[in-house]
Amino acid sequence: MKKKIVRTATLCFVAVALIILGLTAYTYFSIKDYLSPQTVFVVVLVGVVVTFAIGIAIFGVSAFAIAMQKDEQEQVEEKKMAQIVYGSEVAKELKDEMKMKIAKREDEGKRIPTLCVILVGNNPASVSYVTGKEKACKEVGLGSKMIHLDEETTQEKLLSVIKECNEDKSIDGILVQLPLPKHLNEKEVVWAIDPNKDVDGLHPINVGKLHLGEKGFVPCTPQGIIELLKRMNVELSGKRAVVIGRSNLVGNPVARLLMNENATVTICHSKTENIQTICKEADILVVAIGKAKYVTKDFVKEGAYVIDVGVNRNDEGKLVGDVDFDDVVDHVTAITPVPKGVGPMTITMLLKNTIEACENSEV
Repeated sequence: MKKKIVRTATLCFVAVALIILGLTAYTYFSIKDYLSPQTVFVVVLVGVVVTFAIGIAIFGVSAFAIAMQKDEQEQVEEKKMAQIVYGSEVAKELKDEMKMKIAKREDEGKRIPTLCVILVGNNPASVSYVTGKEKACKEVGLGSKMIHLDEETTQEKLLSVIKECNEDKSIDGILVQLPLPKHLNEKEVVWAIDPNKDVDGLHPINVGKLHLGEKGFVPCTPQGIIELLKRMNVELSGKRAVVIGRSNLVGNPVARLLMNENATVTICHSKTENIQTICKEADILVVAIGKAKYVTKDFVKEGAYVIDVGVNRNDEGKLVGDVDFDDVVDHVTAITPVPKGVGPMTITMLLKNTIEACENSEV
């Protein structure tokens, strides 16, 4: 492009120079017999000076055009340098820290923290999640216990198992894998877990502590989101944050966590009017609604931080988020992808909570 500008400028200069010099020559031969030599010399000199001045002007404009093009290219490059934040990488860093902490406990002769997962039935997705949690525990050196109950397990039986786990001092964290079979009361089951072992952060006592800004266990995905933002060195205090989604698992708790960090928070949902306008005011945008590629760049403020919590499958069966990644990525400072974004942080925070529960029991 630069060569094209220079070539065009040169051709323009040559053309103008030939025209002016031609006119000067014509004028010279036309008037030389009628005017004094001094006057003729002045006319020729003026022609040469005008040619030189026009040449400088043409090449000056060319240089300005090249400089402007360079600035535009630099701006495009800056826009393309959005940080893609892989939760999988941050999760690995956190797991390495946990390994060191657990190894230190072993060296000091202390008990290894243990997570107990209760699975009811054989839902393939639930079985997969439980297997993933067992693998993660083993990876960092945590103890793990899995209690697998039949699909037909009664409410009384499940509550009895939870009670035994509550009383078992070798168990630090208890997690009942959801969803449960339809004949079981999830709310009653969650409320039966000892709040001090509720590493999923769903017990009403822990929910209440979160909303009061007191120390307690926080749902793992929202906790992972805040950890990601902090690892990205985002200053949360004073920032404008918008959360799309108001579920008790993600939307509400992450909004509260952001408020506890002194961010100014707006929650948007299916009934929110002018949602694009609201979202474009956000320095931090968290999306958790379960609608594939719902958020485009029309929702996003230039230079914002975007956290995509959604996990959806498109028509080709590919995992995609709630944010149209390709449309948004050149518009933001940082963004989490799907997959390998927020997802890996959820189990990692579960492990972190289990270690914390163990440490709390020793105080």
